Amino acid sequence: MNVPGSDDGRLRLLPACPRPQAGETTDSYVRRLALANHLKPSYLRGYLAGPPDFSPRRRLRIDRLAGLTGRRQDVLERTLTDLAPRKEAPAKPKRRVTTDADKPGLFAAIREDSTVKPELSVQRLAERHHVSRRIILQALDSPTPPPRKKRAAAKERAQAAIDMIINDHAAKHGGQPPTVMQVWERLLDEYDITVGFATVHRYMSDHPAHSPSTHANHPDRTAGNFLAVTRQTFQGNVFKHYRALLSALQRDPTRHGLDDSFAANTAFILGLDAGTSWNMLTGFQEWLVIRLDHGHDLTWPVLIRHLASGGWIHPFTPQAEAEAVNTLYRLLREYFDLREQPDGLAVIFKNYQSWLANQAWYQFETNQVV
Repeated sequence: MNVPGSDDGRLRLLPACPRPQAGETTDSYVRRLALANHLKPSYLRGYLAGPPDFSPRRRLRIDRLAGLTGRRQDVLERTLTDLAPRKEAPAKPKRRVTTDADKPGLFAAIREDSTVKPELSVQRLAERHHVSRRIILQALDSPTPPPRKKRAAAKERAQAAIDMIINDHAAKHGGQPPTVMQVWERLLDEYDITVGFATVHRYMSDHPAHSPSTHANHPDRTAGNFLAVTRQTFQGNVFKHYRALLSALQRDPTRHGLDDSFAANTAFILGLDAGTSWNMLTGFQEWLVIRLDHGHDLTWPVLIRHLASGGWIHPFTPQAEAEAVNTLYRLLREYFDLREQPDGLAVIFKNYQSWLANQAWYQFETNQVV
């Protein structure tokens, strides 16, 4: 396949060209086509949109899709539902549009007709009142109309995935939120969610990660306060993502390729922390030292074992290891509770500094030279 940007109009067939399925949408077929050829769906969509900018936001060109797959354009138009020409349906009598306020009266009228004229079928009642059969059955079943079901908007359907993408990106980039295009492409490539670019843009415009700068929100904090300024954006909603992930890990470690050992769980969490440039567990070791009241020279996995019920046990017994794993996740939840506070990290280091100052080994005498 030609490289975008050097398109000369001659398209080469893709190595793998699965057959489009009857009733399939274009987005579904392009996704299958991309995965069959080890391409990102967003990349293939951009290429099918064509020159000059190859933007995946643009509507793809059916002639380019035909050229890449070797299938006739008219066949694709008949097979893919959103490309097929719409046939004019015969005119039907318009159904009655009812509001919630009108429904009690409508239900009462339907039930009265059914009582006075029991020979009327459900279909005849539906035609008589210009409503669907479902409304008739609801009215005959109960005089009280059921509450109207809210249809989830595209933004709401993709909300959880967008939040996860934003939190994941912020965790890996020091609190910097992703662009709208990055979120839109990841929805398409990783979550198989096709949603309008404008929908993602509107949702992200109101997202807390895109709020004004920390200085604007907290003018009392000076630029020299490193802990308050550089960590503020990172905190946000990031820890909600880690809470969910660690809860799932504790509940079923095998789904993440782990066993239930203390070593496997701590190794996974260490790797997760490394993926955030060591931001996720900043201050965790100091916070544990304060709880244990010693061990400033120990790593946090060792401190966890000391804080487990029964204290340090080596080698592990099955019961002691299970208790250590439970202690690990319990202390992580408590630590996240504090980190989510606006000044949580500053409080941790302030308390740790106070603890150090009270340690005899931390006191140094200064000899004054006369």
